[in-house]
This record gives sequence, C-alpha cells and structure tokens, in this order.
Amino acid sequence: MIPSLLFTVVIIGAAALIVTAALSPLETLSWWAGWTEDEIEHADARALPPDGAPARFIVYLSGVASISGRFLLPREKAFIRRLKNRLPGATIISDVFPYSPQGLPLLAAPRVFDRLWRRVQKLKLDERPTILSTLINLRNIFQVMVSADHRYGPIFNQGAANVIEDALIAAGYARGSGAPVAIIGYSGGAQVAVGAAAFLRARLGAPIDVIGIGGVVASDPGLKFLRRYHHVVGAHDAIERVGAVMFPDRWAPSAYSDWNAAKREGRLEAHVMANMSHAGVKGYFGRPPIDGVSNAERTAAKIASLLSV
Repeated sequence: MIPSLLFTVVIIGAAALIVTAALSPLETLSWWAGWTEDEIEHADARALPPDGAPARFIVYLSGVASISGRFLLPREKAFIRRLKNRLPGATIISDVFPYSPQGLPLLAAPRVFDRLWRRVQKLKLDERPTILSTLINLRNIFQVMVSADHRYGPIFNQGAANVIEDALIAAGYARGSGAPVAIIGYSGGAQVAVGAAAFLRARLGAPIDVIGIGGVVASDPGLKFLRRYHHVVGAHDAIERVGAVMFPDRWAPSAYSDWNAAKREGRLEAHVMANMSHAGVKGYFGRPPIDGVSNAERTAAKIASLLSV
C-alpha cells in the first residue's frame, strides 16, 4: 500500500513539474496579452506619503522556496525582524511575491495542481523538507529562468516592476520624490530584482540599489540601471556558484557584458561571508548560534551596513 501511494505521489509530482516547466513562459505571455484577469488591485499612483514618512524604502524578495509574499518561511521572518531592529527608521516591504508577473501567489489563481500546492505550502511553513516541497523550488526556478531569458525576460520583469511599484506606493512612497529604493533579493529573488530595475528607475525617477543574498543572477541589462549592486555570497554557497557557471556572460572572457561592465565601473561589488552556505543551519538565515552569533544576525548586520552607506 505504502509503495503504491509513494509511486502515485511521485507521478503526480513529476506531472506537476513537467506542466509547470511548459507553462512558465506562457504565464508571462498570457499576462502580457491580457488573457488573465488582474486579480490584484493596483495602488493609486498619485498617492502621497503621510507626514513624517520615512525616506528609506526597502523591498525584500524571497527565495525560490516562496509560495506567497504573505507566508514567508520562519527563518526569513526572523531575518526581517532583525533588519527592522537595525534600521528602525526604514519601511521594509516583505509581502511581494516575485515569481509571477502579476505577483499572484501559487494559491491565489486557478491552477491545475491547486491541492498539491496547498499540501506543499503546509510542509514549507512547517519547515519539513520533503520531495514534494522541492516542487515549489523547481517551479520558481523556472520563473527565474524566464526573468533571465532575453526573449521573455523584459515582459516578465516589467510585470515584476509593476508589483514592486504598487507595493511601494501602498507603503507611502511618492513617485518622483527621488527617494532611493533598495531591493533585497534572496537567491532567485535577486535576478527578479535586477531585471525589474530598469522599469522601476524609469517610473519612480529614483536611484535603485539591489542587494543579492546568495543571488542567482544573469548578466541582465537591468544592471546598467542600478546605482549599486551588492553581491553577498557565502564562502560555501554552491547554489550561487551554479548561477555563476550557468550564465556565460558572467564569465571573465565576456569582457563587455553588463555584469563585467558593472564590475569595472565599481557599481557591482561582491561581499564574501565566511563559513556560510545557501540554506539550512549554516545558511544566510540560519538561527542556531555559531561561535555565539547566528548566521541570520551576521547577515542582518552586513545588509544593514550596506544600506547605511
């Protein structure tokens, strides 16, 4: 009975993965063509910030384990709290779902495998790693690849910029105020942040900075529109290294790529975090103390220092 049930679950998971991979570009194109309903109310672009509104706005984009901006993993919530304690005067927005051009979480729109996503969501929030829970990671990785693709990327990234802009305005940001915006992107969220940068700078009329935490980032044209990109990477982060190998334009021989041009111009700076890996206890958001201090605290301290410059 158990082997047959396991076999069924694996088959359903494989089917979900194949369908998701095939539909990844189509989700972006259907949004662009207007085939899908806009289920998120857009913030009033004319909204003005309240008196005494903070001048610093920070947007956090979760990693590929995310299923919704409203349901961050416990370790990410703890990191955001630490960052708020270090930057009390800033507005930190952490409810943006970066892996959809509409910002729709997996459970907010009609999907073929709705029950499967709900089951996987519970496993994720309980921090119980299973084969099924990797489906979300893989589904979101496909969206990261769409963002990095030179054909579909501009469309996807324009949608992501819409979602980020709406979240900023809803939080009190005034377009045209010139107040700088910082986007923190963890893992694949860094690629979406960089991809959306060109559209955000044009619409907000403000400098855009991106901090990638273990960022899997292509040599994206959005790098040209960033004031600064801080590439925070763990010394033992094998996932980030995959990204560095996967995108040839980041290699040294591609001297004139956007990535290498940003490095030459001093707008891209790498910051290596000793003894850190991509996820888990030794990851950027690891909470157990190591030599008396958790990695989450070390990461929060580093990000806060970069934002204070």
